[in-house]
Amino acid sequence: MRPEDLSAAVLAGGFSRRMGSCKAELVLEGKTLAERQTDKLRQLGIRDVMLSGYGRALPGCRNVTDVWPHRGPLSGIHACLLAAVNPACLVVSVDAPLVPPEALRKLIEAHPEEGKASITALVHGERTEPLIAVYDCALSPMAEQLLLSEKTAIMRLLDACPVQRIPWEGDEFLLSNCNTPEEFERIRISLS
Repeated sequence: MRPEDLSAAVLAGGFSRRMGSCKAELVLEGKTLAERQTDKLRQLGIRDVMLSGYGRALPGCRNVTDVWPHRGPLSGIHACLLAAVNPACLVVSVDAPLVPPEALRKLIEAHPEEGKASITALVHGERTEPLIAVYDCALSPMAEQLLLSEKTAIMRLLDACPVQRIPWEGDEFLLSNCNTPEEFERIRISLS
């Protein structure tokens, strides 16, 4: 698949309880985490970039609100699959600011163009990264069924459909999430 043939979603919602402040608004190298992720997606050549669960507008991006709020990342993915203008959507979490563009490009290139309701997810070691993955938009009804059943763990969607796992053989630190001030500080220090 080519970058211009898919949409992208930055998952920027959630309560950020462990961080104590909005993760999307944290600043690294002069840009908020939301700006870093959306810039990265546009630089890859993706034209339809969505921000899920984020209250501030960013140039060249659409804001998407959850259809089923407060039900975790699956709710944001579901809303973006419905709102996407293309048949597949690259999903990236706002709190993984170091994920390299080459890892995202690898996922995009590996995702089949047929649109068979599948997922292409990044894997490192034994860990599948459901928030660094390409989802076919045809998965929105299945996601909605899970949301309505209140079995909203994102891995339930991965268990229910075909998943192509693409290994990441680079530095695992680049896939780090920052959910706490300490984790964010480690990421910030790594860039200085």
